[in-house]
Amino acid sequence: MSKGKITPNNILHFNKKTKKEEKEELNKITLDNLVQKASSDNVSDALKNLYGFDGVIKDVKPLNDAHKVSGFIRTVETNSNDWGTCIKGIYECLEDEILFIKCSNDEIAVWGELASTAAREHGVKATVLVGSARDTEDIIKTGFPVFSSNYRSNAGLPYNNGVIGENIILDDYVIKTGDFAVCDRDGVVIIPSEKLEEVLVELNKIKKFEENCIKQLLGDNKRLDDIVGF
Repeated sequence: MSKGKITPNNILHFNKKTKKEEKEELNKITLDNLVQKASSDNVSDALKNLYGFDGVIKDVKPLNDAHKVSGFIRTVETNSNDWGTCIKGIYECLEDEILFIKCSNDEIAVWGELASTAAREHGVKATVLVGSARDTEDIIKTGFPVFSSNYRSNAGLPYNNGVIGENIILDDYVIKTGDFAVCDRDGVVIIPSEKLEEVLVELNKIKKFEENCIKQLLGDNKRLDDIVGF
């Protein structure tokens, strides 16, 4: 029988994945399962390895440490005395987008219980706030994920003088609508939209390396400094 001859058996197994390939496919990190299989730390490492920057939004942490979300963002930039633009931003969001708000400072709160409830009902996935929130206990009760750099009791007014959907300059980063946020208890990391595919490839490499390290530490009783080579 010739090696390349078509038979009922090789037709049946044509393009069938091996068990190893099936396992790798099952463990592969994608946008859909990123927060289940990786962390903001892993994503920051991937960005640093590839491009030399970490993507971290400084000092922003979750109000509820149990919250872990990722998704595409829609930007808002406003004065900290103007919570009206933040409310308008809710209704500019598509379903499952994350509302990313940059305020002029964190001296006045622009986000609270009512905003969280409205965002949840509109289908917003989470809010990332470079600024202050308030009603923190009530926000946690709503179950809506809020990641904030601070919290205050005082609020401003609904001026609606800010901008929605435009590029934001934050530290050395340009953050834009359509970028991808990964948010968990350690913080918030933003992946530029044009770098998503490369970051996912690097992220899978990092997780495979970490899993191999754990295997050698636990199964082979090796030292970590020997494993990583220093």
